[in-house]
Amino acid sequence: MSNVFEAMMKQYENSHNGRTSTTAKKYDLKNYFSTYLPKGVNQETKRIRILPPAEGETTPFTVFWGHKAQVEGEWKTFPCLKLEDDEACPFCEARQALLSTGKESDKELAKKYSPRMMYVVKIIDRDNESDGVKFWRFNHDYRKTGTMDKIMGAIKAVQHDITDTETGRDLLINIARDQNNRPVVQSITYPIESTPLCSDENTVKEWVSDTRTWRDVYSTRKYDYLAIVVGGETPVWDKQKEKYVSKESRESEANQNEIDSLDSELRMGSETNDNANHTLDSVKNENASVETKVVETTSANSYDDEDDDLRFFSFVDLLDM
Repeated sequence: MSNVFEAMMKQYENSHNGRTSTTAKKYDLKNYFSTYLPKGVNQETKRIRILPPAEGETTPFTVFWGHKAQVEGEWKTFPCLKLEDDEACPFCEARQALLSTGKESDKELAKKYSPRMMYVVKIIDRDNESDGVKFWRFNHDYRKTGTMDKIMGAIKAVQHDITDTETGRDLLINIARDQNNRPVVQSITYPIESTPLCSDENTVKEWVSDTRTWRDVYSTRKYDYLAIVVGGETPVWDKQKEKYVSKESRESEANQNEIDSLDSELRMGSETNDNANHTLDSVKNENASVETKVVETTSANSYDDEDDDLRFFSFVDLLDM
């Protein structure tokens, strides 16, 4: 058996024995492999080839720790600053603060801020080989029923290194919608025959020599940005302050300035006191309504473990990630 096969098996076993800690970017959707299904498509099979480990690495799978949170109603994944960069992390701080109260309700809420173990692996999408090397990120499942478990099931079955450039094997990713109409990886199988990575030696060399890591294609947000997300609000870039600020707080401040300006005009006698009070109350009520909607939008704390936030990327996301 190859050293890579044995290393992958050992990594998989260790992943269920407790947690292990572990420049310029080009933002192109071709860099990412996704198991997302387009609207109207209920099932699909995608064929991929996992690339050999990078030089100096023993397995092709990189352990990744991240936090998931909603931003404007959509789930996003953020690398954990504490576990990935050994820096202060707002998510981890919120979790610790909740655990320190000793309340059972806070302990349950703290789970929302816990770092989640994931994997990142470099692959070739057989249906889109011209895209070159892609990165696939998926969740670890402590119940042993997740994507990694299905991949390892296929590897165990063939009993050899499926990443070998000459004798490796492709994997067939079978995706279907669950009872909640969300796409999930239902099974992972493999073709009977082993095949070379590519018949063209130059292409093989190009794919295998790709030195990028997840940091080259996935962004790491700074503390101030994440603190706004943890607070249940939406980060937006403020050109004047040259930093991220809360969209909701900025809108609330703008509304308050409008109220103060209107209040000042009314006090100068442009309207009667009764009309002034009526106008002010109307503006304040409208502002309160906006704030209520924000709270309702950001209060959800559940998500699909197989959800892939890549489909929510916008042009702005790709520029400032």
